[in-house]
Amino acid sequence: MGEHNIGVTCTNCRTLVKSPIDQELEPLLWIRAPQGVKALINPIIWTMLTDKFTRSGFEIIRWLCDTTYKPQVRTPAIMENVQALGIERGLNNFIANFDWIIDSLFDLKGFKQRKDVLDPLQVLLREQRDCVFCDYLPLPNKALLVIEETNLGTYVDPIVTGAVDAIRTMVGIDSDLSSHSVRTKENRTVKTIAQLADFYDDLARTTLAKKEGIFRKHIFGTRSHFSFRAVISSLTNAHRYDELHIPWGIGISVFRIHLVNKLARRGFAVNAAIAFLNEHSGKHHPLLEELFGILIDESPYKAIPVIFQRNPSLERGSAQAMWVTKVKSDPNVPTVSLSILSVKGFNADLNYQSPLFSNE
Repeated sequence: MGEHNIGVTCTNCRTLVKSPIDQELEPLLWIRAPQGVKALINPIIWTMLTDKFTRSGFEIIRWLCDTTYKPQVRTPAIMENVQALGIERGLNNFIANFDWIIDSLFDLKGFKQRKDVLDPLQVLLREQRDCVFCDYLPLPNKALLVIEETNLGTYVDPIVTGAVDAIRTMVGIDSDLSSHSVRTKENRTVKTIAQLADFYDDLARTTLAKKEGIFRKHIFGTRSHFSFRAVISSLTNAHRYDELHIPWGIGISVFRIHLVNKLARRGFAVNAAIAFLNEHSGKHHPLLEELFGILIDESPYKAIPVIFQRNPSLERGSAQAMWVTKVKSDPNVPTVSLSILSVKGFNADLNYQSPLFSNE
């Protein structure tokens, strides 16, 4: 405690004192698979499986793993085919026969892809098989859980309850004072995994991804290093669908460090190189046009890769990998030129206005 202690090594625990905002948000609390339970399931994998194998609100994976699962919905017709497989219910059996169970579910009518085509989730489970189960799972750092105590009461971020419920479900499951059966431990473990999965899903949808979320606030809504923002215009000459042509001024700004390095190699002092770039940020110079071409040619890829993001949409396709193939030589054209073949994913409208450029 105390800002004057920052940078000092504690004589008690030999830990370097840091500001709270400079510390990594590493998990402080972990849960392990209870005695008698074979393993835990990755919550992200659990969400993927649940989303895939749910019909009319009935979670088939939850039904297979949790023998106490009784949803308040009508049992879908596909459950007759699932029960006909003869799969023994319970988490341990699901883990022991995971590959066979998943392949059997994917072979059922309603989940099966056309002939000789594997479902992307099925491919993922095969390629990342070692990431499905684990012996330990981290719980969210308490710094991420917003709990505020005031004179009027305690206010809690609604998504926090999922993480808290997961912790409470597992507390005391292996205590010497309790004697739970293996079946009970299996069911409580499944409930914990499902609660953690719901927490991470809610965290992604609300705290991270919504318009007021962290992604918009700290990445898409702010000026990041080596980034730029401009009005878009259309590319109509011969081009590839994934290439971008960026403005002269933006090229000087975003490649500033690279250009200073190139100019220094050509005999410019650092301050002289910076002054040269400032002078020509809005004025063409053949040396800079040459250096832009060299930078693009030196890229180990087909051009300079960028992530192109169109706000305010955060739908799938609104952020894509694109390639800077040209820096426009005319400083009076301030737009980023985008292929008319790529506008659909970004939901972009290009209204033609003049031979030089068009507005978004």
